[in-house]
Amino acid sequence: MIRILAKEYSQAVQALCVKLDKESAAYDVYFTRAPSQLSEMLTESVSLSALILVGDTGRWCNTFAQTFGLALVYDKFAEQNIRKYCKLSGLPLPAQYLLDKYCMQPETFIHSVPVYGFQCGCMGEYGKCHVYVMPDNSAECESIFDNYLAKDLFHSSRKREVRIYKIFGLSARDLEDKLAKLNHKIVTLRSETVNLDSKVTLTFASGCSPKAIELYLQVFCEQLGDGIYADGDESLALKAVHLLAERYKTVATAESLTGGMLASAIVDVPGASSVLYEGCVTYSVDSKCDRLGINPHFVDEYGVVSPQVAREMALAQLKFAGYSLSTTGYAGPSSENGMPVGLCYIGVGCNGANGKYVKVFKNVFAGDRNSIRQQVANTALYLLCKSMTNSDFFN
Repeated sequence: MIRILAKEYSQAVQALCVKLDKESAAYDVYFTRAPSQLSEMLTESVSLSALILVGDTGRWCNTFAQTFGLALVYDKFAEQNIRKYCKLSGLPLPAQYLLDKYCMQPETFIHSVPVYGFQCGCMGEYGKCHVYVMPDNSAECESIFDNYLAKDLFHSSRKREVRIYKIFGLSARDLEDKLAKLNHKIVTLRSETVNLDSKVTLTFASGCSPKAIELYLQVFCEQLGDGIYADGDESLALKAVHLLAERYKTVATAESLTGGMLASAIVDVPGASSVLYEGCVTYSVDSKCDRLGINPHFVDEYGVVSPQVAREMALAQLKFAGYSLSTTGYAGPSSENGMPVGLCYIGVGCNGANGKYVKVFKNVFAGDRNSIRQQVANTALYLLCKSMTNSDFFN
């Protein structure tokens, strides 16, 4: 685990986060302006694999040295580099009190060569923790990251194995609970969940044997089960388009509460024109009856938000495509007819060898209006994928 400590979220912190994300590194970020908290946070943080301190380098060096009882030493090498920088850039040399501040560092630490300003970064180790002190300058932070930190932590002689899995249907908390049950000795995990759609990045320790990786992935897949829909960074829509294209099939949608989200997600994928027949937003009752041919008395009998209507919506679109999707429900903010906000029905249809098949799924999602709509759209795409990969789906 890597930790970033800073006074505030700045462009330098943002640049470091982007760099760490590209390395699939596990990290967190803490901010504080309270001097009384700094020593406590530093003491806690040195138990991690790496610590990045962003801001006033002189102040960070002084605080770090005081916290752990280290001597501060003046680095002549840093002074020479600052003088060289000033000469090349045409800037005046800082006053001596500033040089004293910029060139002091905890004992055993070394300074980096400044590229974009007076302040030199410095780095060292405390126990088993790699410590990097960086100025609040995004370009300088990126330079230090590329030339020092990345080489120390990531670019070892043996390439680290990285695997990405996409998982659907779990909340962020449920996913964390499942991941917590796995052995973390050989791997670093990073997960992101948005509207039930999760991306999990597994970064295996340098030198980890192929057999150990294979066994770990076997346990990982058993733990997450059918929720895994892609081995790689692939969206639900992309997965659905690929599966349809492989089978030379098309899909047609009939959407109510999702209001075109399904069709839009599919169209976002290059090559969607070969698999999307049409997307209908049949939002009103009249539209469902006029456009899809649903009998108005049928809607009156069962209600517009019902499994029966969802089935008829999906069935109507099977006239035009090999697969169909339908959505109807209450996205909020208020409920209707005593039904809960978040209630929805999703219809998935298929033209099979022995006729037309439609299966309807009931869900009650939590969240605000747009989050509920996105969860419904994501669930519909996931079910479409499952209908093509699970031979028992319509049984």
